[in-house]
Amino acid sequence: MLVLVDLDGTLIPLDAWDPVFRDVSIYIAERAGVDWVVVYQAAKEMNRSLLRSFSIKAFNWDYIFTEVARKLGVTVSIDINEFLIRHVREFKPYDGAIDLLRVIRDLGYGVIIATNGLYRYQLIVIRELGFSRYVDGIRTPDLIGCPKNCCEFFRGGLVMVGDNPLFDVYYPSMCGLTTVFIGDWASRLGYVRDVWGLDLSGMRPTFSFRSIKELLDGDRLISILKASSRPHALA
Repeated sequence: MLVLVDLDGTLIPLDAWDPVFRDVSIYIAERAGVDWVVVYQAAKEMNRSLLRSFSIKAFNWDYIFTEVARKLGVTVSIDINEFLIRHVREFKPYDGAIDLLRVIRDLGYGVIIATNGLYRYQLIVIRELGFSRYVDGIRTPDLIGCPKNCCEFFRGGLVMVGDNPLFDVYYPSMCGLTTVFIGDWASRLGYVRDVWGLDLSGMRPTFSFRSIKELLDGDRLISILKASSRPHALA
């Protein structure tokens, strides 16, 4: 029995990556003769454009920053991991993140990190932050062959825990999983509407909590896992 857990935005804040992207932007900007914010904003816009088409390249920051540099007349080959390794130990997991993974394991379930971030980035984060002690596997778009919008990503899963209404609620629920949303539902609905133009306000996750700590309060997680049954569609 597998519980799938998202990484960015669920176990660690989304803005944990900001120093990494800032340093990459500065590196390119110094060679292009522009303000680093110009590079940063161009990379973010390319990311959003690729997200709208559900392209795996949307999560390939090596590709995105290399392309931004090229458009600015700079010939470089960006390796995000060179910048990530400088900052990853500064990433601060959300309160309860390690406890969440540990409790799931202690209850006898397998833990799979199911993330849209590419494997070569996320492996470093998972190892350096100590998550790997409680993780049985990692699923990423480059390993599975699609973002978290195909049932193959969720195969064998019982529960999906995450912060994105589209990738962590809508798609896994369509594939038969119980969904546990963590965060501000209204705010994250707005993000989905802004990027993809999709209105998901008519749907709800199976369970919703403001934080991991709230999910872990009392026996809530235990009750959710016990109440969930293996999805017929993925059996």
